[in-house]
Amino acid sequence: MDSAKVCGFLAAGCLLLLTLLGDPTAACSCAPRHPQSAYCNADVVIRAKFVGVSKQSLNVSIGEPVWMVRYEIKTTKVYKGSEQVQDVRFLHTPAMESICGYKHKGSFKGEEYVIAGMLEDESLYITACSFIQPWTELSPAQRRGLSLDYSKGCNCTIMACTSMPCSVSSDSQCLWTDGIMSQLWEGAQAKRLACLPRSEKPGLCTWQALSTQGLGSLRKARRG
Repeated sequence: MDSAKVCGFLAAGCLLLLTLLGDPTAACSCAPRHPQSAYCNADVVIRAKFVGVSKQSLNVSIGEPVWMVRYEIKTTKVYKGSEQVQDVRFLHTPAMESICGYKHKGSFKGEEYVIAGMLEDESLYITACSFIQPWTELSPAQRRGLSLDYSKGCNCTIMACTSMPCSVSSDSQCLWTDGIMSQLWEGAQAKRLACLPRSEKPGLCTWQALSTQGLGSLRKARRG
């Protein structure tokens, strides 16, 4: 495993794998990320089951070995990525949560998760900041977004409003305000809307509701 490439992938600002990972007591901090942004920014988006976990060391030229956690998965659906993604069996992440290593707190007994990750040398990497959600907790609109609509809005930009006042600076941006009151970022805009381009005005993106009508028929047609 190439440590320089891994450093570029798992970099959440303070992630310095080549210098003993920096301060191990520092906390990981993740910026709010709308499901559409997670989809668009990821190399791979899949639905999969966690089936196992192991630990491995990453050899670096200086200092002590860096430990990585490797999760074994079984992919059940590919939303974004090449056909070869179906064959990906492992997710890689730093072992230390303080540097944004992902720790799976769910079961290894068949529950499906939507996972957005980054590819490097045919290996799939995730962090604590990656979009990793139980399939059963996604709203019908979010499921439709993954299957159909999020990909249409990847030229749009969702701007998280973390404090007032806030505004957008271009027509291609949508202001995300779910977290202003609760800081949970799981409100209507995250669960039911997508930032999509308007066909009647090129370059303009607006929030649009994701209809779930006909989604069941689409699934049947794809399985057929």
